Amino acid sequence: MLDGDAVGTVWDLFGQGYIPHNVVLDHNMEVVYTDAGFNQSAILAAIDAALENVPMDADDDGLDDPVDNCPNVYNPGQEDIDLDGLGDACDICDNANVWVLGNTNGSVENGTVTIDIFDVLTLVDIILNDDTESCGYETANINMDSHVNVIDVIGLVQMILNGTFGGTAIPPGDGNFDILHTENGDKAVISSPEKISGFQFETYSTEVSVADLNKIVLPEGWSLNYSQTGDKLRVLAFDGSGQNPRQKIEFSLPNISATSFQNTVVSSPKAGEIRMRFSESGAFGQFGMPNTPQIQSLYPNPFNPVLSVSFSLPTESLTKVTVYNTLGEIVDVIENGQMMKAGFHTFYWDAADQSSGMYFIQVRTGNHVDTKKAILVK
Repeated sequence: MLDGDAVGTVWDLFGQGYIPHNVVLDHNMEVVYTDAGFNQSAILAAIDAALENVPMDADDDGLDDPVDNCPNVYNPGQEDIDLDGLGDACDICDNANVWVLGNTNGSVENGTVTIDIFDVLTLVDIILNDDTESCGYETANINMDSHVNVIDVIGLVQMILNGTFGGTAIPPGDGNFDILHTENGDKAVISSPEKISGFQFETYSTEVSVADLNKIVLPEGWSLNYSQTGDKLRVLAFDGSGQNPRQKIEFSLPNISATSFQNTVVSSPKAGEIRMRFSESGAFGQFGMPNTPQIQSLYPNPFNPVLSVSFSLPTESLTKVTVYNTLGEIVDVIENGQMMKAGFHTFYWDAADQSSGMYFIQVRTGNHVDTKKAILVK
């Protein structure tokens, strides 16, 4: 290192009059080590640390390895036809000629890609087994929303029937996922004005058995599939005919609750996601007659991020369930003034997009109002 210039002016980068004797600079010419003494191990350690941060270009294509989508294969153009982050030059899946959108099983006949019902079945297997590493997975995101689920199954069915898939520009409306406890047993009811062509959910064998799944009867043309890993069950049902969507799907399962159904996705016939609103209700005979409309429980409390709101109605009533913050502002409307039958009801509020703090849950039926507080802790 040069300690001074020709006229003896001292280089004072490290302080007036300071002369560095041992200095290590990194590739950006920034000082990473300096010491007037000599400590060989410290100097070598500083050099090694600096070298680890030097960008490498193993394939000499002009792109540093951290940003090169094929760091060991020369590909200056960075072509990536399937946009999976792995360049075509090193992607083992031929996304240009074989593994194209929808060809989940990679079938080619006489040089032509074939997309048919077998691709639908393969896609179902990919979803149920969470097979994210296969070439088939790279072709499975039919609606290009970055998620592979039952919506893509419906999109692929429509692609096969219509020869193409353009998706839907207008998202479908909301739907209801109701758990009904009756004297004749428990049942799940999925409903939507936009009609339903498929659904999936996750549950546990301690709540829903394989034997009970095998007893479910669905509309004509529909298929129910499931996989089991340990005690976890992943269930997917869809209209394989593409011609029999329903506004209501219901099936009986013993001893279920709304919490028995996790990661639920429901698809419209045009492969749009129907956002579900969960509720649970039971007959008075099971729980005892309430005297007035009232909130029975907010559980868990504190919660993060889903809160179950359970309340009772002694008579059929127009009912509104609203969430307020501490300023008295409406944060969310869980149920907006629908006519609800007498009995016990449970709705679920997902506060994932809310900040930690206290909230007030209000149930209003006619002139009666009941309010309780819940605390969100993230």
